[in-house]
Amino acid sequence: MKKLNKYIIGLLTLSVLAQSCKKDFIGVNTNPNKLDNVLPQFLFSGATVDLDDASRSQVIARYSFMNFMQYIVPDGTNANLSAKYCDPTLATGPDAGVNYYSDYYTGIGKSMNLIISNIDAMPAAQASTYAQLRAICVILNTYHAWRTVDIFGAMPYNQAFNPTGFPLPEYDYDYTLYKAFDSQLKQAATVLQSPPAGQVALGNQDFFYGGDIPSWLAFVNTLRIKIALRYEKRDPANLTSVLADIQSNFKGNVISSNAQSFGVNHSQTYNDDTDDMDAILDNYDAGYAFVEFLKSTNDPRLALMVRQNDMGTNSVAYNTVLAGGDATAQAFLAQPANKVRYYGKHAFPASQDASYGLTGSGRYVPFNVGTATTQLDYISVIQGRYYVKNGGFTNNASVSQVIAMEHTDETFPDPSTIKMRSLWLTYGETCFMMAEIAQTSGGSALGQTATQWYNAGVQASFAQYAAAGAMVGVPNASSITIGDYLSRYPYDGTLQRIYSQEWVHFLVQPEDAYAMWKRTGYPQFVNYRAGQPTTPGNIGDGSGTAYLENLWNGTENLVIPRRMGFNLSGGTVAGSTINSANFFNAITTMQSKDASYGASGLDTKGRIWWDQQ
Repeated sequence: MKKLNKYIIGLLTLSVLAQSCKKDFIGVNTNPNKLDNVLPQFLFSGATVDLDDASRSQVIARYSFMNFMQYIVPDGTNANLSAKYCDPTLATGPDAGVNYYSDYYTGIGKSMNLIISNIDAMPAAQASTYAQLRAICVILNTYHAWRTVDIFGAMPYNQAFNPTGFPLPEYDYDYTLYKAFDSQLKQAATVLQSPPAGQVALGNQDFFYGGDIPSWLAFVNTLRIKIALRYEKRDPANLTSVLADIQSNFKGNVISSNAQSFGVNHSQTYNDDTDDMDAILDNYDAGYAFVEFLKSTNDPRLALMVRQNDMGTNSVAYNTVLAGGDATAQAFLAQPANKVRYYGKHAFPASQDASYGLTGSGRYVPFNVGTATTQLDYISVIQGRYYVKNGGFTNNASVSQVIAMEHTDETFPDPSTIKMRSLWLTYGETCFMMAEIAQTSGGSALGQTATQWYNAGVQASFAQYAAAGAMVGVPNASSITIGDYLSRYPYDGTLQRIYSQEWVHFLVQPEDAYAMWKRTGYPQFVNYRAGQPTTPGNIGDGSGTAYLENLWNGTENLVIPRRMGFNLSGGTVAGSTINSANFFNAITTMQSKDASYGASGLDTKGRIWWDQQ
């Protein structure tokens, strides 16, 4: 009732405000270039608060990428493990279910273009004081447009957001846009590096870097390299050109610390409501390939990235079984294999068979304790605290119930005290990206060797997860250190070593793990068959090379979708039925450009132009 009363009061307040501001709203809505009394920096903060993760659907969609990359696997003894994968014999398939189109055209793209047009409509002297903010808007607009075309292959861009001039915008394509994006980003970087005098400071209106322009400059340069690397197989000369330009004109200035990692600091109410989003705890287990790789290398990040199962004395339920379980329960707990605190679930459908044991089954194992049954989590779950406050434990349970489910070294703080940050381009990723470039060039990249970049990337990854883990309540995060990991797993001169570390690092950037796999083919797939030797370089062999499990369903290997389904939908002119002629032209154009695009827009095992691995 209290919550309902607050909601009604809120509606009444909005009603009063709506009446008093109606004339102002009419003026702004009939003239979209009219600033009214709202300054650009406040428009910017309003448009970017909780950017990309402001709704349940945006958070939940990321779980699909995690599923593709085997960080997580659907829980259950008879889970539908085929749901996220494509049957290679069919002409249509599932996809990640992301809303990048609507996020861009009705959200960040629309907002950034409006702010840019508002600044451009100012008197020249005033507009010049917003040059850096305008450049930042260009960067965000370009980043989100690139992210959209990167997974769909086509989008209206050059004719977008101009309903008067182009009521039915034509589509542009990834193979023409990547250089346009680079040109726009370079122009923005030039402004950030040498702005006119008297720039308006963003300060707290900037949820990304708190108004720190040098960090914005480092990010935009790094983003240029990331986009160029994406297209390297199609245009290696462009990557070389972009690197040379950043070296000569921007002094090689790229992201150089975890503090400069690009991401958004969320509002205190972000992810307070865990309904649906708690699926990462309730509906998914940690993936076998991911857990076994971390275990096999004795990686200290295991404790930061995966939650322990219940097979230890920090679990109240375990102690209950240990103290009062029947003879069968006691025998089970005494086995050395059942004292291991981290197990993952197999990802391939055929694994749901008794021959694969508990790692092919559901998470829970029941035990008889007197006349009652107590369940223990045998399979671990991924550390969901990076996605949902308190890892999703709040659900609909009372605090006392949550405490009973959590381990004794876990905490359940008030959600309003937890600060969260979503990361999109990190220092660790920058290092691994540059290590790859240095290795393939046979020398160095921006003045450092592949070994130097690799070492910096591994160290940055440990530091990132330790710091973020401490912020969101991962047990013992502040005491976990890298130790001798780099001496045990130094750079061995292979790209596989870089990609393996990058895959681990991308746990909180699953979209980028997916893109890396499409671009490079790593981690590679290998067979896992119960009672049989696996293929050379098997999962968890301690070599330092990561692998994924082949998606065997007993008859054939399923495949991961390689792009989003391209379909007509309402909500934007870009994909709505009134622009259907341009939409269908986009499909036929992509098919004619590259036969591997697939049989239709819904053939998600098909590839867009840059995907050449």
